[in-house]
Amino acid sequence: MSAASDFDLAWPFIDVHAHVGTTVNRTPPVGQSFEKYLARMAQSNIVAAIPSTAGGGPRERGILDVRDQNDATAAGCRRYSDRFPIGLALLEAGFGQAAADEIGRAMGEAGLAGLMCHPGMSGHALDATLHPALEVVDARGGLALLHVGGRDASPTAAGELARRFRRTTFIMAHVSMNEAQHRESITAFAGLENVWCDFAQHPGHPTSASGTSGPWDIADLVRGLSASRLLFGSDTPYYDYRYLQQEIEAARIDPPRKDRITWANAVDVIRRFRPDWTPPRTPPEVPPEFDGVDVWQHQPGKPLRLA
Repeated sequence: MSAASDFDLAWPFIDVHAHVGTTVNRTPPVGQSFEKYLARMAQSNIVAAIPSTAGGGPRERGILDVRDQNDATAAGCRRYSDRFPIGLALLEAGFGQAAADEIGRAMGEAGLAGLMCHPGMSGHALDATLHPALEVVDARGGLALLHVGGRDASPTAAGELARRFRRTTFIMAHVSMNEAQHRESITAFAGLENVWCDFAQHPGHPTSASGTSGPWDIADLVRGLSASRLLFGSDTPYYDYRYLQQEIEAARIDPPRKDRITWANAVDVIRRFRPDWTPPRTPPEVPPEFDGVDVWQHQPGKPLRLA
């Protein structure tokens, strides 16, 4: 693994896809505090982020645990409001109406901007199960980050939700983890005025599986969706996103389009909910408790997976 100093990043980044809290339903469990992520931001040229409550957290008390975890996300956003100007509550749709009620409480009482939904961790599809919570978000003109990909969370299904809930701003996460998903995402999301996309965990320099249709690289994603609709998302703490940052900087697109992707589009999205926010010009300082600590350790035998 490369050391942090080996990553020479020229662009400032704003991260729209950062998780805080602990995922306990993975082996080994993985997670991060706001302070640990600030340490990572300091070493990867990230000036600000949109945090969301991590999926797969403790559930011994059901929806009450989700509430406490969402409150922790809101508290971190208040504590570091310049770095985390808005945040997202976790939707655990399996709790039914209680889940929708929690999104309403989190947006009202706790001050979060909307919801984050991870079907793979929560065990449901991107379908009518989400309608009650998305109705809450839509009524408030809020923000929803949906993880797309997989049998029950296809880009096509996510696009149908975006067409139904037009007052909601959507960030579709992981739109280009493989070629089929990449091409389906372009078809599903192109032209939707309330949709932005991140491409967290895009593999480096991919080529077509068929060998006939050309590469499905970042430049192809720009052609399909336009640079004005693409965002940098890290998927921290699950993924060593510095490799994706290098990919973006090396991509076959011009500097103005890279500016849009790395930070300018995110500023536009955030200001929909925090019009008074001014993005910081430089990354944060490393919090004292992480001074000298290696925050880039990988899980044994799992390349790019952060410990």
